[in-house]
Amino acid sequence: MAATKTAAPWNEVAKPTVIDEKQDSAERLDFYNSNAAVYDSDMKVYGYGGLDIVAETTHDLFKERLDSRILDVGSGTGLIAEKLLALGQYTNLEGLEPSEGMNKIAEEKKLYTNIMQRFLYLDCGLEHNTYDGVVTCGTFVAGHMKSEVLVEICNILKPGGYFVMVMRDIFLETVEEYKLNFRPTIDKLVTEEKWKIVKDEFYPNHWVFENNVGVDGHLFVFQKC
Repeated sequence: MAATKTAAPWNEVAKPTVIDEKQDSAERLDFYNSNAAVYDSDMKVYGYGGLDIVAETTHDLFKERLDSRILDVGSGTGLIAEKLLALGQYTNLEGLEPSEGMNKIAEEKKLYTNIMQRFLYLDCGLEHNTYDGVVTCGTFVAGHMKSEVLVEICNILKPGGYFVMVMRDIFLETVEEYKLNFRPTIDKLVTEEKWKIVKDEFYPNHWVFENNVGVDGHLFVFQKC
């Protein structure tokens, strides 16, 4: 019998909205906390190909250094960590996730050496030059992380470290915040020689809807200078 999804409107929480919507919205946090228990099963039903792209791309970079300190931003229930650990015996994965409900599930899986329950934003107080890698999937959506977070991610990476991220390709044009600021922020970091672009490419089936129609994703990989 085919699996069925719950009534949790995951696609609604990622719809393009006004530019000034805050990522720390109490309503949005309540949504993630309330639906954390069905998140894993729902993602299997929808088909969340972006998770595999992040894990495989990250593993290509770190497969000879499995003790690398890697931060999973918006770690949720730990789906990226699960996929990474299926590829290699990574020993130093950390999570950053504001949802208490999501974190409880991730903690039960014992995937991370540490999970920080907080948001990531510019000048948020995390120590600079700390991580060999930072990864994320599903965080650059409307009302979630802003483009300026790219600067903070560059800050917390060690020199030579990598940032691997995926997002829906269409959001680069339909979400006003990203249309105005995402690529200019990237270009500024490149011009200032703070990082370089390793990959900037789209791929199919980042997310698959109930009608089996896939949405293209976009993969970015940056290396700190």
